Amino acid sequence: MDFSDWFNFSQRVKQDHVLVKVTNGQADRKTVRGSINWLALIFTFFYALFSQKYRTPGFIQKAAVPFVALIGVNMIAEMLVGSGLQVVINLAGAVWYGLMFDTWFENQLLANGYQIETPQPNSPVAH
Repeated sequence: MDFSDWFNFSQRVKQDHVLVKVTNGQADRKTVRGSINWLALIFTFFYALFSQKYRTPGFIQKAAVPFVALIGVNMIAEMLVGSGLQVVINLAGAVWYGLMFDTWFENQLLANGYQIETPQPNSPVAH
């Protein structure tokens, strides 16, 4: 993950995707939601840490970087301005985390060799 991944709102996941990776003949499917992740907004890094859904190599580290950056920004803001600004930073940081969480997850899945599954043209569509 580079710095642009943190704030790339224009490339944010906006629709649900299914990503698939075939390993030893078995298809591993992961669903990425295209909306705000409310649990990530509320629990930030701890949601990635304790959720089984988001277990994929490298994602814990990817989710930790913005969390640690937010802690650093909060510490600097408290030293310079005081605790009043911390509330604003915490709220903005939580919204940012919730908006970008699934995008970071999808980017990590793609880095791990998953591919976005495309529906087959002749397959029946479930109603």
